[in-house]
Amino acid sequence: MNEDKQWKEINSKQTLKEGLANYSKDELTEIRKFLNIKNASSLKKAELIDLLDETIPESLQEVCQIWDKERFQLLQTIAKNGGFIPAPELEPEQYSYLRATGFVFTGTNNGKKILAVPTDIIEQIKSLQTNFQVKAAIKRNTEWIQLTHGLLYFYGTLKIYHLAEMLKEYTGESIHIDDYLEVIFDANEYYDELQLGTSGLSYWRVEDPESVLREHEMRKDVPYYPFTKKQVLQAAEPGYVEKNQMYKQLVAHILKNFEVDRDEAETIVADGVDFIQEGVGPNEVIHYFNDIFEADSKKQLQAMIDKVSRLMNNTRQWDLKGHTPIELSPGDRSALRPLPSNEGHSNPAEAQVKVGRNDPCPCGSGKKYKKCCLNK
Repeated sequence: MNEDKQWKEINSKQTLKEGLANYSKDELTEIRKFLNIKNASSLKKAELIDLLDETIPESLQEVCQIWDKERFQLLQTIAKNGGFIPAPELEPEQYSYLRATGFVFTGTNNGKKILAVPTDIIEQIKSLQTNFQVKAAIKRNTEWIQLTHGLLYFYGTLKIYHLAEMLKEYTGESIHIDDYLEVIFDANEYYDELQLGTSGLSYWRVEDPESVLREHEMRKDVPYYPFTKKQVLQAAEPGYVEKNQMYKQLVAHILKNFEVDRDEAETIVADGVDFIQEGVGPNEVIHYFNDIFEADSKKQLQAMIDKVSRLMNNTRQWDLKGHTPIELSPGDRSALRPLPSNEGHSNPAEAQVKVGRNDPCPCGSGKKYKKCCLNK
């Protein structure tokens, strides 16, 4: 959506009908589609506004019942603050999602960006806070979304039925597939952290879901690593990286031998963990670190190679069903990374350049890589 339209001047206190009148016919159509209103495509703008003015309050509870805690609390915060708040830091697509509901307005008021809800449904929004049905659905949805994100962080790609089986084990409740998919698909419109395809559901960094599933199938005798519920929920947190002992040792080694601060060292090693988790080869991972840190001697280079190799062998990988190479039984350790020598690593230019988490997309669009060319 054009940002000028998204943030044009609005009244901080306006009714639903007044707010809808500021939308274009195309924007009103997006709201109609979001609310799944049928047989209304031929309506003129004024007629569509009247229909939405009637339908949105009726649909409010239904929409909130497929939301999670984060979105619901944002809506409650706006309502409790008199109907508008300063716009929080969100992605442009998230603002577009909120606008498409029809009951959250974006705009500028007195030179400041705000989120607002219609004055005539503020009390209705507040009342949902004590609605037992809504509270139960939001609690369930939040758990589904977090567990799904965490499981895919560790396993990369999973079939829908397999995800449902795993969620049943963690929640102790049967999962109705249609309800689950409705919640996950809608959440992904807002968070955009998953890929939805014929292979099932994948973490956003997975470039070849079919390949991950083939690797899983090849290891039929290897069970999926049994993560605890706490581990899975932790992995769902934004920017999560599993910081095991080898990770910490490599960070400490970098801080001791190279002129970088802790934040920079952590970011570099976290990107390295991402590449290892994706199944990037050992030479390429070594090149990644060698490109950044120029060793003063063969001894220093070999020390770096040693630390990186240990990190590779102790990092959980999608292809290995969430196991680290070192955890596999002796007969399954084909993925164990041998310790490379320092020979053959003198030409970092041969390495394939990898784009890290949340880096600007190489295409120059200005968007984050995960929001742009990664999914093309």
